[in-house]
Amino acid sequence: MAYNVKNCVATLGNTGLSNCLDNLGMDAMLVWTKESFEFANEAAAILEANWDSAINDHNIYPFPLFDAVEPAIEDNVKQDLPSGVSLFVREGKYGGKGTFQVALCNLAALRTFNEVQGRAFIVTGDGQIFGTSPDGAKFKGFKLSEFHVSKLGSTDGTTKRMVELDYQFKLPTEMADYPAVPVLDWDPLQLTGIIDVTLTVSSSAEGSVVVAVSRDCDGEDVTGLVVGDFTILASDGTTEMLPGDGFADNGDGTYTFTFTSPVLPADTYSVNLAAPASQTTGGYEGGTAASFTIAA
Repeated sequence: MAYNVKNCVATLGNTGLSNCLDNLGMDAMLVWTKESFEFANEAAAILEANWDSAINDHNIYPFPLFDAVEPAIEDNVKQDLPSGVSLFVREGKYGGKGTFQVALCNLAALRTFNEVQGRAFIVTGDGQIFGTSPDGAKFKGFKLSEFHVSKLGSTDGTTKRMVELDYQFKLPTEMADYPAVPVLDWDPLQLTGIIDVTLTVSSSAEGSVVVAVSRDCDGEDVTGLVVGDFTILASDGTTEMLPGDGFADNGDGTYTFTFTSPVLPADTYSVNLAAPASQTTGGYEGGTAASFTIAA
């Protein structure tokens, strides 16, 4: 094969049509993903547990459901010549403007994704996940050229203050030539991101430590955690001190750790949640560890 020799013979597909039509609803939410993230195949992509794991591993980030969405799809770009000939240049890009309500204490975190290189799956209003599969096996989001969360919008007194998410996908061919929609038996509109929480030590003694866990933004108590969701480290920063069986969820956002054989020795300890991917429950992330001291 010599340089600059083109193969201009097109491989044409058959034009017989399916008796079934795809019925994708409106863009209802986006799931932002790291540039390199993908599911290995459809079998992996259809499992809800794999999506939860990807969230807990900080590979994908579900964004809020849109209260409204406005499509923003470019026209195809053409070059019109004086001779009357119109030359096709490129396909228009797909995008939109979604609006949603969000607490101000969450807004800053959402805006950390602005203009960060990544991809996004579209979750449709009828509960389907729209992505791309360039090889017919791997499943990943569409490459983004724009992703921007606005500041809180204004109001004239007749509307709610809303936040806007402007998004546009960079490669029309991913959507046009390599579309992929796995068949799910669960609702992806229920996907939610990791919630930041704060831990505080309510009381501490050599035989018992009580820890409170609350959500950062709204202060709500977090219940339902299990002992493996926590970590209690000695002052060396590596020795794990969680009790084997002495653990109780008090049902009010507090958790009691009981130490009997042995009791906690004199030391300064730090308590926090394990990383989301290491939790049994998942979905929560602690900030700065809380500390307590057992006196000699």
